[in-house]
Amino acid sequence: MGAPTASMPDPAELRVLDAPGLDAPEALDLRADVDDRLREHYRPPRRDWVRMNMIGSLNGRVTGPDGTSDTLSNRADRRLLKLIREQSDAIVVGAQTVRQERHTATAPTWLCIVTASGDLTGHRISEADARASVLVCCPADAVAEVERTMPGASIVALELDASGRIRLDEVLAELRGRGLEQLVVEGGNRLIGQFLDEGRLDEVCLTQAPVFAPDDAPSLPGSGTGTEFERALLAVDSAGFVYQRLLRR
Repeated sequence: MGAPTASMPDPAELRVLDAPGLDAPEALDLRADVDDRLREHYRPPRRDWVRMNMIGSLNGRVTGPDGTSDTLSNRADRRLLKLIREQSDAIVVGAQTVRQERHTATAPTWLCIVTASGDLTGHRISEADARASVLVCCPADAVAEVERTMPGASIVALELDASGRIRLDEVLAELRGRGLEQLVVEGGNRLIGQFLDEGRLDEVCLTQAPVFAPDDAPSLPGSGTGTEFERALLAVDSAGFVYQRLLRR
């Protein structure tokens, strides 16, 4: 999800095929101001809510030829990304996503980065923006590296679990202690897999781009828990992208 690309055409219409209370397909003109209607379709049902939002290709890859999600995305996908972020108190990502996607500032929505190494090189966040809206959760021995690679960010030193991962219960407790309760997790795969394994995701928002991505690109995350979700929304756009919103059973 990022800048426009020549390979991914921008759609004129989003057609909602299935959603709560929908009696017949609903056509939304993406050239018009339809954001209020889209917000209704994606509104979280309660204050304390954790959702995942990602894009994938037909073969389940999450990046295109340039190594980022930019070359999979289009205007409708980015519009939904913006609305979901606006509905969230914080965006939660891993360090690999920050590096790979060359992350930019997300203010006024907070950006919470979960990292074991503290290496946040490659981002495009200024020190002023980091001071205003970036929180980094890392082990104590990674604090110095965070200070070097993300100057200005607020840093919280947390414990690692037995597998060397930051404890999600501590991350969530830190965010909720700051009044940040509506969360969207945007990657990477290891972090989302951890959220799935621990049963922390209430919702999955998934865009499927009508393209096959390189075989060596990262794939959509998996989980050994078999967590089940049921579809709450299905939509397609006039460029062939498919949008799903799924809630945990």
